[in-house]
Amino acid sequence: MNITRRDFLKTAGAAGVALQTSSLFSQADALGTAPPQAKPMNVVILLNDQHAHDVLGCAGFPRLQTPAADQLAADGIRFSQAVCVSTPCLPSRHNLFHGLPSFQTGVYTNLHCLPLDCIPAITMGKAFKQADYATAAFGKMHWFPYQADVPRGNYFGFDQRAGHQYESGELMETNYVKEHPDLRKKQRQEWIEHGLHGDGGDSCAAAFKGWHSPMPSSQSREWWIAQQSARFIATPRNRPFLMVSSLPGPHAPHVVPSDFADLYNPQDVVLPEAPPDGLPDANAYREFKGLTREDLKVVIANYMGFVSACDASHAQVIKALKDTGQYDDTLIIFAADHGELLGSRGVTAFSKYNLYERAIRFPLIIKPPKSFSGAWAGSVNPTLVSMLDLLPTVMDFANLPGKEKLPGISLKPLFTNGALERKHKVTVTEFSPSVYLSFRSAEWKLIIGPHGEELYHLREDPNEFKNLAGDPQYSGRIAELKTQGLEEMRFGDPVYSPRIAELRTQNLEEMRLTSQNFGKRCMEYRRAS
Repeated sequence: MNITRRDFLKTAGAAGVALQTSSLFSQADALGTAPPQAKPMNVVILLNDQHAHDVLGCAGFPRLQTPAADQLAADGIRFSQAVCVSTPCLPSRHNLFHGLPSFQTGVYTNLHCLPLDCIPAITMGKAFKQADYATAAFGKMHWFPYQADVPRGNYFGFDQRAGHQYESGELMETNYVKEHPDLRKKQRQEWIEHGLHGDGGDSCAAAFKGWHSPMPSSQSREWWIAQQSARFIATPRNRPFLMVSSLPGPHAPHVVPSDFADLYNPQDVVLPEAPPDGLPDANAYREFKGLTREDLKVVIANYMGFVSACDASHAQVIKALKDTGQYDDTLIIFAADHGELLGSRGVTAFSKYNLYERAIRFPLIIKPPKSFSGAWAGSVNPTLVSMLDLLPTVMDFANLPGKEKLPGISLKPLFTNGALERKHKVTVTEFSPSVYLSFRSAEWKLIIGPHGEELYHLREDPNEFKNLAGDPQYSGRIAELKTQGLEEMRFGDPVYSPRIAELRTQNLEEMRLTSQNFGKRCMEYRRAS
């Protein structure tokens, strides 16, 4: 199943504290009974971590080679307005895999641990498992804090698990560190040599500047995860499958494998527009200080190299589907948990701990089975999409029951010449610690955050450089976005999720206060475990 770099380049060239913990979600008959379906389809989720929405060849990013993603876009639809529901990683992955926003669960940060008896009845894995699908998840899931002392079990419905490391709370057959401790030791030593400590991650400027590793991609965690995924696909079985292949990259540190090191010259990088002085968040990224605007070219070039290496890993999975004759019968979704600022708001502006565009938007491509043919193939769709829409979409494609209990919107009708059940007037994104909010329409965006209210006219100011919130002529626009945001947050099934009923009696500030308290109970659970 291996794909060489030469093959890669060849392809590229061609291409509520008041609620009781045990009753957060209605458990009784949550899924119901599935209607009959002629031929079950396979479902594959290809997931990246911290991938900026526009950093794809098919999205027009200059010089970037991502032939695997480009192929999926040519065979499906690329959604250009996909927005995550929470940032950072852990809460966003909860939103994706159980289809509920953070204010309904209390999971807001990478340290929030959802009590085990509060895991929703409907999760992606459980829904497909109940429908007799084989379920597997390979790579980074991050459903529990890495520090949490959670008894190991199968809580999200994936019967086969292999991780990039031995993640907290999850039963898994194997993991990359267990099988390759020598390689992991080499990687950690590289991190130390480049000024990173512990697990590295995104805690300093050196992690974002990145470097060229002497290790090839075939020794990376991403490649190993793709191999596990490809082997699962190649295993004969007499039932359909749901498989998630989730890479830890291109999350910082931006380490470029040796066989991708010569792809991008920093001098060829097109820098984002330099921000003006006086941005509300100008001093918000002090931990990333030390880089110059010239260094930013290195940052972006290394990020591009890492993205291309991740794309080559996903190509293994696509090749396995084609080699086994299953590509045409498989729904494939390529996405990320959130985005990455990547210096778009200054030379210290990195990571995802904010509500600006590059942080909350993520790349999204949906390639349906070949039976769903139409003029939409290869198109770019500007429909507002929320991360909450992905679970009802895959359930709808697979003809599974239960999606009507979720607040998200199925995107399947866009592939059948039908109409969406409803459309988002705005997407809602939350960011703790104080339940900061973003209400984003196709044209306007309101941020209620650490710097007060910020209003941006995205159509005229896509970089969010001109804050209009202080101009009285836009007070009506702010009020409208708040109203639309609350309407969106109140949508859902109050029987399945009682938090909805509580929210329908609250104004915006009451909602924020109760959500803060709701988040604390998850943190308290972690500390007591």
